Amino acid sequence: MSRPMFLPDRLRPALPRRRPRRLLALVAAIPGCLLLLPLWRVQTVDVTGCGELPVSLERSLRQLEGTSLLTLDLDRVREQVEAWPGVASVEVRLELPGTLHVTVRQATARASVPVGAGWHGVDDAGRLTGALAQPLPLSLERFPPSPEELRQGLAVADRIGRACLARVRTVRRITPSDFAVALERAGTELVIHVRPQPTVGERLWCEHAASGQLAWRWADLRWDSRLVLGRAEPGPEPPQAAPTEPGGRL
Repeated sequence: MSRPMFLPDRLRPALPRRRPRRLLALVAAIPGCLLLLPLWRVQTVDVTGCGELPVSLERSLRQLEGTSLLTLDLDRVREQVEAWPGVASVEVRLELPGTLHVTVRQATARASVPVGAGWHGVDDAGRLTGALAQPLPLSLERFPPSPEELRQGLAVADRIGRACLARVRTVRRITPSDFAVALERAGTELVIHVRPQPTVGERLWCEHAASGQLAWRWADLRWDSRLVLGRAEPGPEPPQAAPTEPGGRL
């Protein structure tokens, strides 16, 4: 009786591989999906956000219902929503077969600007956040309605408030190099004129104001070589010029 012979693996003939049934079913379903894709449309627009969203914004997003998924551009939807006043960030997500989720985060107003007969808010990025029922404690006046210019006013308010340990109420743009800042410290109202960037005169004046050793209620601090001081806003009594010393004393 002969013994059975076993061939090594390298000499055995290759058996035909069986394709998984799921893969075959998926390949067969692709043409059908491509034929039905033009019929897929946005059925529901789910809009959520922090706070109360403008009615006009929600109405605009509802108009996307019925849009074909072939022509729906999620990035464009996000950019259009971000352009609305008061919107800080937007997340747009499509859930098949036809639900569009739009999550809107509202911006927080840091200051207010006069617009017509009312007021609008301004966020940290210098963008308008929508109409306000009343002005905020900090107002920016006579600034061009551009984010770059409004951010400049906010930066001046932050800088002066920290240096003087005071509450800034108004930043008014007189010229591109002259900002009038109205502030309050220890119950005393002060008005100073500064540049968009700090000067030596501003630094010296703020040091005295923070220490409570300053009696002048008006000052022009736009120079590195001198201070112009007055007890009130310029009027019948002209302000007095006070030269600065190398040691930093008034």
